[in-house]
Amino acid sequence: VLAYAIVNVLYPNSHESGPGLLRIMGIASFFVCVVLMENAVLQASGKEKLPMIALISGSLLKMLINWIIIAIPGVNIYGAPIGTLCGYLFMALLNFYFIRHYLGQSPNLFRVLGKPFLCSAAMGLAALGVYSILTGLLHAQSRIAMLLCMALSILAAVAVYIFAVLKSRTVTKEDMSLIPGGEKLARLLRL
Repeated sequence: VLAYAIVNVLYPNSHESGPGLLRIMGIASFFVCVVLMENAVLQASGKEKLPMIALISGSLLKMLINWIIIAIPGVNIYGAPIGTLCGYLFMALLNFYFIRHYLGQSPNLFRVLGKPFLCSAAMGLAALGVYSILTGLLHAQSRIAMLLCMALSILAAVAVYIFAVLKSRTVTKEDMSLIPGGEKLARLLRL
């Protein structure tokens, strides 16, 4: 949601397509994380060859999509992150199939992904809202003003995310015990 600000603060003279490319890659990063978790499940279950099949299949799909749609003048450079998004989405779906088929388990997707998605959506809305309000009040056109608005928006988003994760019980005491010092933090947060 802050792609425009991020690109214009970090790369002020970059091409105008930068924010759009970053937005697509931001969506793709969700599927990258899902694939990493699925790979860990499959590898821990002794099915370490299956993630490689998904990786090779997803990579081939990405290359095919890139080859076809980058050549379309209206799509052009946007084809690269679209290919990445499609490749990782395919890998996530294929790994999910492998988990269901070879491990005989069907993870509850809402329980696993629903709460984190809702917390992330609240975080994104907070970042967008705070950024919109601040840029409107400050008439932020300069890089420094944009940086200030972006930094305050990120801080607000982090606070909203932490609040949402704690209130929705997305993170449990058991989750916290897996990290160093997590038990003390869980007591502090009253989990």
